[in-house]
Amino acid sequence: MAEYYDSQPLGLRADYEVLEVRALADDVLLGYLGVDFSFVDRPAISVSLGVVLKRVGDVWLISHYQVSKLD
Repeated sequence: MAEYYDSQPLGLRADYEVLEVRALADDVLLGYLGVDFSFVDRPAISVSLGVVLKRVGDVWLISHYQVSKLD
């Protein structure tokens, strides 16, 4: 996983807004977010992000995510 983050451009920033959260079960959440990725050397990219989170013990883990680029 460190290789993935090391490959990201310097100065990359993600500003997000949680748009909606729904409980699918006691330990499962579905979330929708709007995310703007900004860079120091090119225009920002806006995406929609959907995630499914599952609680395992005291930790929430991402079990699924879907990203769609907005035009």
